[in-house]
Amino acid sequence: DAVRTAVVIPCYNDPQFLEEAIASVRAQEPAELVVVDDGSKDPAMLRLLDELAASGVHVVHQANAGPGAARMAGVAATHAPYVLPLDADDLLAPGSLAALANELDRAPAVDVAWGDFELFTPQGGRVIARSPAALDPWLITYMNELPLCAMFRRDALLRAGGWQIREGYEDWDLWMALAERGCQGIRIDQVVERHREHGARRWSQDFARHERSLAVLRERHASLFAARGANRRHSTTSWWQKLLLPMIERAGFLSTDNRYRLAHLVSHPLRFSRVQLQRRAAVRSSPPPRTTHTAS
Repeated sequence: DAVRTAVVIPCYNDPQFLEEAIASVRAQEPAELVVVDDGSKDPAMLRLLDELAASGVHVVHQANAGPGAARMAGVAATHAPYVLPLDADDLLAPGSLAALANELDRAPAVDVAWGDFELFTPQGGRVIARSPAALDPWLITYMNELPLCAMFRRDALLRAGGWQIREGYEDWDLWMALAERGCQGIRIDQVVERHREHGARRWSQDFARHERSLAVLRERHASLFAARGANRRHSTTSWWQKLLLPMIERAGFLSTDNRYRLAHLVSHPLRFSRVQLQRRAAVRSSPPPRTTHTAS
């Protein structure tokens, strides 16, 4: 039988966890697997990619263009009807590909499916983060708590333009594009992704960049922001989010940092748990900074 899912793993100058990510995919039902090298220069990375290619892994090389472009290069190199992106330092939970694909098979009107995710650290910290139940066109203009590691119908992904922007929030941009088009999403009740918190991934935020990136999203999705009033009336999100998120956004006396923290705390207490997990990891261990694909 033809495989249902293509798994795309972008990588950039960091071979440390790539083989583990690939092993977690190979432990699933059969899938197309493509590793996209986003212009790596690190000799150890290039040696590993050569070894993977020699062992039969489909490896695509491109000039450095950022994680969104790398994911789209992987999409172009595959054919399966469903597409799932996985970062090179993360893992798929057992059985997650089959569970997501079964949900899309069962519900042809659904364009994307996702599950919960586990945050873990090398020191043993662990938090299960519950994902939102649906793609909410109102809520997505305030914050993105939807996971990157989701399973998209290929045709819906391509109609929305895929991952397009290079500098920050390319996954949030895609969720907004899907919401604008009325795409439907659904959460399955199990952990899909194991997200590794380490090195440069520890909780830190360049809030000047955050503001710039939000401005780009507002410009790219002006119609979605203009429809906030109508979408709020149909939103199934909690009443306290509907009340507090607009107030937090307008609270100019608060720093960008504090508005960001408050919005996440209001929306999902587990986001606070995530911050605590990362801070505890930072206290226990402070390895030197590392280059991650998200910084490419």
